[in-house]
Amino acid sequence: MFQRVIKDRVCLSCIILLILFGSAAMLAPWLSPNDPNEIHYTAKFAGMSGEFPLGADHMGRCILSRILYGARLSLGYAVLITAVSAVIGTLLGMVSGYTGGIPDRTFMGICDAVRAFPGIVIVLVVVSLLGTGLFHLCLGMLATRWVWYARVARNLTKGEREKNAVLASIMSGSGRFKVIASLIFPAIRMQMLAVMTINFGMALTALAGYSFLGFGASPPSPEWGMMIQDGRSFISTSPSMMFWPGLCILAVVIITNCLGDRIQEIAGRMRR
Repeated sequence: MFQRVIKDRVCLSCIILLILFGSAAMLAPWLSPNDPNEIHYTAKFAGMSGEFPLGADHMGRCILSRILYGARLSLGYAVLITAVSAVIGTLLGMVSGYTGGIPDRTFMGICDAVRAFPGIVIVLVVVSLLGTGLFHLCLGMLATRWVWYARVARNLTKGEREKNAVLASIMSGSGRFKVIASLIFPAIRMQMLAVMTINFGMALTALAGYSFLGFGASPPSPEWGMMIQDGRSFISTSPSMMFWPGLCILAVVIITNCLGDRIQEIAGRMRR
């Protein structure tokens, strides 16, 4: 199945671009021309130069270095949120959809109850109880994001449960978890991968937004949302402080959305 994704030109291009972003984040100590938190008072709002390829911010810190190190925080925590919520939500959704009956209705009631509260309200509650910080922010976001995967996985599982191969496996005496692992999950993994890819961009945007509001990273962390917050007061005099981290967020979101949409199209053709 995944060979079709790799062979698709759009998917391959998006994957290569994401690999480049990930490689830049991992190689930040070697690619960064300066220490991301080193202050140069004589270089405040400096323009592009050999020493500061993307200029310097209001404290004389290298913008390029902060973007590279910030990619570790922004992309890393977005991957963590997406992966954990996808695993939890997919597992719960498949078990609920396969079991059906009262357990399924109870689980859907729990999902509806969680969705009834805006995500930002739950994040605010978690942050107010545990304190600000990226890790606590991730916990608050995880408290709601697993529901998206659970509902999709549950609906897909209910459709797969009625297919002949699954019914034959059940009649032959296969256990619940064996059927889910060997038949249902392989049938829905492409659709779940598409949801996961699209939601990665949404998680990155939400993470940056919460950091911009002051709930996530704290100074002097070079997180992309925090960098946009730092440049907000200087948007008219030094727009590059907000432009470069904003451009990085926009680029990653566009890439992941294109990849997710393309994977969804491929999965749809495979199911026909």
